[in-house]
Amino acid sequence: MDLWDIHQDSRIREVSRDSASAHNKATRTSEDLLKLQRQVDHLTLMCQSMWELLRQHTGLTDDQLRAKVADVDTRDGKADGKINGQVFPCPACGANCNSSRQNCTMCGEDLKKHKPHIFEG
Repeated sequence: MDLWDIHQDSRIREVSRDSASAHNKATRTSEDLLKLQRQVDHLTLMCQSMWELLRQHTGLTDDQLRAKVADVDTRDGKADGKINGQVFPCPACGANCNSSRQNCTMCGEDLKKHKPHIFEG
């Protein structure tokens, strides 16, 4: 076996390893996507069920829900179908804080219980 054959054999093994690695990553990504889809489907089912209970027991209407969704969506200045971080005053020192942070950057106050959106992490 000459030097060229050794080099080619080495390259073939390297490409084979890269291919196997890419296949494994693709498989994990596909599994993650399926898991996310199941979670979205479950959350959609739960939201629809909660809305139907609220509508049935309170007399709220679909139009009122749509209006509230639009209100919450645009609180950050953008109608984009997402809840984004909001600026709000720190309850301890009054400094402006972003709701995406866990603590006030000025005084360290724990902001988790003061966030404007209960569903924001």
